[in-house]
Amino acid sequence: MRSVRLVGLGVFAVLAVSLAGCAASVYSGRTDVTKTAFGSGKRFAVVSIAGQKVFRGPKGFAQMFKSDKDIPGSNTQPMLDALSPRILKTMSDSRYISLMPARAVLHSRAYRQTQEDKRVRKVLFFSQDMNVAKGYKYITDPKKMARLASQLGVDGVIGVTVDFSLGAGKNSFSIAGLSFGKKSYYATASVIAVAYDRTGKPIWKDSTMKEADPGDSKSIVLIDTSDMTATNFEKMQPSAIKVADKALHVLMHRFSDTMAGRTVAAMQSVK
Repeated sequence: MRSVRLVGLGVFAVLAVSLAGCAASVYSGRTDVTKTAFGSGKRFAVVSIAGQKVFRGPKGFAQMFKSDKDIPGSNTQPMLDALSPRILKTMSDSRYISLMPARAVLHSRAYRQTQEDKRVRKVLFFSQDMNVAKGYKYITDPKKMARLASQLGVDGVIGVTVDFSLGAGKNSFSIAGLSFGKKSYYATASVIAVAYDRTGKPIWKDSTMKEADPGDSKSIVLIDTSDMTATNFEKMQPSAIKVADKALHVLMHRFSDTMAGRTVAAMQSVK
């Protein structure tokens, strides 16, 4: 069985390789929710919507020596901007969460005066540059989160992180050293939510990862030269946004099930 673990919050590490007949899955643990912090009469504000700056994926040979900023479609900014209103709507649709309007949050004096954290995420020994959705700031410091909750007059604040990537699969066969077949790409998205109360205590943590069906196939007529071409990141952006939206709905279903006293799985299918 191919499985992936969500390590910490948003770091993916492969635990096992793919075996025939087994679907990919991720281990995220169960949803961690302080149930008394949510429900009727409780109000929240989304104060950060962010994601890794680069739309990660296999590059074609022509792109190997190019900087990410020079590859069309590799910047996640437009994807985060498109997903931002969907995040707010999906969360506000929950019977357990009442959200402060985004405009009121972003234009509040408290939010405007909050200094954002450096747009860098530390992952093990590496650093990743981050983007934020239009109008938002990159805020991860629990103390800043707690202060914002108090200043905005809400019971808690929520930060959402969305990362996008591409996977590639090749179905081919070889004759005399020549490869025949096709190469296909599929979008993958992870969504992580963390909420804090006015004391800076985390009251909700969860993550999920979803994978799109293979698409954007490149048919190879004779010799498989797909590795010599450029990956079309722009073409895959709509699919990545769609699968991120799916992941967000799964995340909220897990939250609602937990609030209702139902057990959610620690192991999740990426499909």
